[in-house]
Amino acid sequence: MITAKEWYDPKPDFKNLYQGDVLAAIPFPSLPTFVSAEREEVWGILRPRPNRAQRPIGEVLRNLPNELIGRAAKDVPDAWSSGDEYIISTCRKMHVILVSRSCDIDKHQRKHLLIAPVFQVSNLQEAQRAADKLNYLRNNDIFHWFYLPPVIGSFPESFADLTQMVPLHRSFFNEEVLQKTLCVRLSSQGTFAFQKSLSDYYGMAFGFAAADQCPQTARYSCSSCFSSGKATITSRVVDEGRNFGTCDACGDRTLWLKVPE
Repeated sequence: MITAKEWYDPKPDFKNLYQGDVLAAIPFPSLPTFVSAEREEVWGILRPRPNRAQRPIGEVLRNLPNELIGRAAKDVPDAWSSGDEYIISTCRKMHVILVSRSCDIDKHQRKHLLIAPVFQVSNLQEAQRAADKLNYLRNNDIFHWFYLPPVIGSFPESFADLTQMVPLHRSFFNEEVLQKTLCVRLSSQGTFAFQKSLSDYYGMAFGFAAADQCPQTARYSCSSCFSSGKATITSRVVDEGRNFGTCDACGDRTLWLKVPE
């Protein structure tokens, strides 16, 4: 099981930010209250109040919130007409992990840093806290989550959700913020594991798994054979509606791709 002793730097400096730093109380933005794009007509569009409509928008924004009101996009005839639009969204201060590479963090010309939200394991729904699922999480076997073991008395057992990564302007991160909000810093071993998780997340192999049903009768080859460099790639005809089954060479890692005719 992964432990804090191997995952975290016991004596982090407070002069520089590094990839994998977990920081507290960082504003994490979300687009409008998770209303789907198909319902764009009800997104809250911000516009100056009628008696202030002639003032430049920049001047209006300096006097928030009294200067603007929100209206559904369907009720704003010129919504999205200027390219940029001001909308009602959400922002919550929470724990985040820095995803940007350390070398990019050091380059101040990079105006945005990539972050991912960090959630406590104890806040997962009961079904997600089943013993087998927690075992996968604690072994870092869930490809889109990165496990963060607890530090007794200071940092709860947590995980970073890589599916929710967003850019945040670097002005939210400075030495003062670092000194006040750094929760844990990854060790060299933890950083390597984090980079591997990012690599697996972005470059995960794709294809049909052994238990999947074949959508179309055709010849399929095992992509795991190819990606692992095997001299002979397993290939077979699979009938529509049948399970693909495993490749004799790759077993549980089998992934099938349709061979072009």
